[in-house]
Amino acid sequence: MSLVLLLLLAGPAAATDVAGGHSEPAAVEPQADARRALLEELWQRRILPPDQKMWSPDDFELLERIRRAEDDALALLRRKAGGSRPWTAKPRPGSMAGAPRLTKEGYERYLFLLTQDAIDYFESKGAGAKDVFRLKDWDGKALFDGRGRITEAGSAVYLRAKLNREVFWRGGDGAAFGTRRPPKDP
Repeated sequence: MSLVLLLLLAGPAAATDVAGGHSEPAAVEPQADARRALLEELWQRRILPPDQKMWSPDDFELLERIRRAEDDALALLRRKAGGSRPWTAKPRPGSMAGAPRLTKEGYERYLFLLTQDAIDYFESKGAGAKDVFRLKDWDGKALFDGRGRITEAGSAVYLRAKLNREVFWRGGDGAAFGTRRPPKDP
């Protein structure tokens, strides 16, 4: 009992000494771990060179697009490009573990193949060769960008159309098309 009384009188420093001299472990900053993991993923996917330690908002946006498209991209690359191995990267030694991930080059190859397939599809649905690049989704977003590549909106329309799900798009002249009979304009 007297030991406890002495400890209370001595203050909190003495109480930690009696407990083995250990203080509370220092908190690990979760932000630093998250930043390091993100940097590792950017390196693994070859968005950043391995000696670069900072990323731009454009780099992060590209990473998000690659993540969203990864499953579809790997399936398309296996089907059309003779496999996904040249378009993926394994984790770096000593870094995060996991399955191979789609690289920036793989994503660009996927966009090229998807664009070619989408152009063929929309031409088969009556769009002329030049008119394909003026198509818009039902909300007015372009299906192809100024360089002729499919956009995210275009990808969403095309993939829904390929699955024969209900989706609509407009031609350059405003004509309505779709996998079902398009609704009447208000």
